[in-house]
Amino acid sequence: MTEIAAITGSIARAARIIDVLTPAPDGLTLSQIVERSEFSKTTAFRVLANMQEVGFVFQDPESRLYLLGHKLANISQIAARSNIAGMAQRGMARLAALSEDTVFLSVPEGAAAICVARATGAYPIRTLTLNVGDRRPMGVGAGALALFCAMSDEKRAAILTANQGWMAEFGITDADISAGFAGYLTNGYAANIGQVVAGTSAVSTPIITTSKRVVGALAIGAVDARMSPERITETLMPALLQEAAILARRMDEMEQG
Repeated sequence: MTEIAAITGSIARAARIIDVLTPAPDGLTLSQIVERSEFSKTTAFRVLANMQEVGFVFQDPESRLYLLGHKLANISQIAARSNIAGMAQRGMARLAALSEDTVFLSVPEGAAAICVARATGAYPIRTLTLNVGDRRPMGVGAGALALFCAMSDEKRAAILTANQGWMAEFGITDADISAGFAGYLTNGYAANIGQVVAGTSAVSTPIITTSKRVVGALAIGAVDARMSPERITETLMPALLQEAAILARRMDEMEQG
């Protein structure tokens, strides 16, 4: 490995941070990163800030720990959401064929939800409200709301605090999120009924491993006319729950080696 004294370029410094975070899938504090990288606190903080800007690293809003970001998933399977998009591909194709609508997979990253995969069905009016790579405040949109609702009370509170300004950009308030959470508890799924993009709705369920890790959320989106309560409960949600359970089992197998 390159000697620490020789690490002077910005890319080399970022690579050193990656080396430090890779064997720590649960994250590290700034002090731990300083100790393990042998950078000064100022240098480590500056490099981490730059890496956060491009999505290579994120900071958990509750614990303040730094973790590898989703953009580095292909570099290290230790990254928390390493290959969930690849594992979800067949299941998402099944959901798109069944529903004929658009299927989304989102993963949590800090206080954000990131769309990492999308599959489109045969229905001629497509709901393409998210592109792969798009970020939303956790809680805004069906998939992001499912992720939010599956978090602990403490993490939800931290996320709301962190996302105040960002949620306002979408016209979403704390009261809207609270109503969405209440609906999740009542119905067993997250729903966004015409709230973020007019004329479109979506329903979603989180993907949770046996160890209670929230690794993602599957959602189906369509125009409002196709999202009747009967279709949601009788067709869409049973299929979403089944595919989410399959993905959770596969993630369990990966965690267990």
